[in-house]
Amino acid sequence: MARIKIVSDSTADIAPELANELDISIIPSRVQFGDQSFRAGVELGSEQYYQLISDGRLRPRFLPPQTDDIDTLFRRLTVQYDHIFSIHMAAQLAPIYRTVQQLHLRIPATAAKIHTVDSKSFSAGLGTIVTMAARAVQDGASPQEVEHLIADTIGQTHFVFFVDTIDALDQAGCLEYANSSLTSLQRIKPLLLLDDGEIVLYERTRTRTKAIEGLATFVEDFPKVQSVTVLYTTGPEDVEKFLERVEPVFPRHQVIAMQMSPSSAAMLGPGAMGVAVYEGIL
Repeated sequence: MARIKIVSDSTADIAPELANELDISIIPSRVQFGDQSFRAGVELGSEQYYQLISDGRLRPRFLPPQTDDIDTLFRRLTVQYDHIFSIHMAAQLAPIYRTVQQLHLRIPATAAKIHTVDSKSFSAGLGTIVTMAARAVQDGASPQEVEHLIADTIGQTHFVFFVDTIDALDQAGCLEYANSSLTSLQRIKPLLLLDDGEIVLYERTRTRTKAIEGLATFVEDFPKVQSVTVLYTTGPEDVEKFLERVEPVFPRHQVIAMQMSPSSAAMLGPGAMGVAVYEGIL
């Protein structure tokens, strides 16, 4: 049986305990505060991150993983596994996918076969794809089955979110390939959608309440929903509003709710909230 490994990056918002349980290797992106840079999930955990930003004085900045971290990880994994599926956030949002792809070219051809995957998603959307692939590996799926599952899951996973301002996204370089009209959305709380890996405007909402309503409406629009994950850098009261609103179409006790990891939180900024919907493979 082929030895298969699943790899992702810390923007997948996968809890460390779950990554451990599913044997997922996570490449840490970095979060910068002033002159100091921390590897997310390694040198900077979620609790520490939210403490640092709590008074609003320290402004974090998202930075991609260091190439040395990626290179070291893959040189170790390629001698332990036959196939490595390296699944990353949308290539149009950050250079992680392209960096990993370039570094793979340095790996000897006799080593493990590396499959670099652009998830075309982010945060819990990426996390859904990665965990589905890891569970398939644990269930004994073949490399071909894992490859097909990943492709199918990408097509059935959707991510929508809102931000207080687009400043953090802009600073992280996420709007480089986005529709130019997004830069004019400073005065509203835009509801944004990842469409084939690109950030597009889903709905113009002027208040947080309307934005939360829009997230719930997004879930309602799918006739068949298998899982819903809500992530936030806002307060738990916003999550409660979302759960109340979505209850008629999806049981609130089945919704996974969690704070965004330092990586995603630094990209979206404070006051952000996102929802990942997985339809299930038809």
